[in-house]
Amino acid sequence: MPTIDTARLRLRPFSPDDAPAYHTAILSDPDVMRYLPGREPLPVEQTAANLDRIREHWEQRNYGLWAVIHRPNDRLIGHCGLHMLPEGTAVEVVYALARAYWGQGLAAEAAHASLRYGFETLGLDRIIAVAVPANTASLRVMEKIGMAYQGIIPAYGTELPCYALARAGFQPGDALYVLRDEA
Repeated sequence: MPTIDTARLRLRPFSPDDAPAYHTAILSDPDVMRYLPGREPLPVEQTAANLDRIREHWEQRNYGLWAVIHRPNDRLIGHCGLHMLPEGTAVEVVYALARAYWGQGLAAEAAHASLRYGFETLGLDRIIAVAVPANTASLRVMEKIGMAYQGIIPAYGTELPCYALARAGFQPGDALYVLRDEA
């Protein structure tokens, strides 16, 4: 599976050893989980199963979620990557970071790197993003990375605002992006 370095982040495959840090950063925090499918913190016992599903998605589709590592302190702070919507209708860029890392532009940095991987490496034509309407910070990230509002779509068992970007409109920019295949 590939690894991507950006200016402040490393997007790398999850390992089973990441379970405690991932659970603490994302899955157990009610402030983070209120914006994710299910909207409730998960018990620690479900963390390994979540990591298994992430690995299976990579194996089936050749893309998925990476562990987001904050390079200055080498700490796992969340996840980001590409995911097939459960409805199977589109590839979505997803991101979730630990609360302590909100508001620093890190979600946009990770999401932009994921878009670049999707367009340049996978050759995808279009990538979408959806968010709970109350998650205005996530909606701003979508706009910051060049996505445009498309309307409301059915996703995750509800109706959510959808943003999208076509490969033809993607601007890779000059930000640090180092892709390594570490199969």
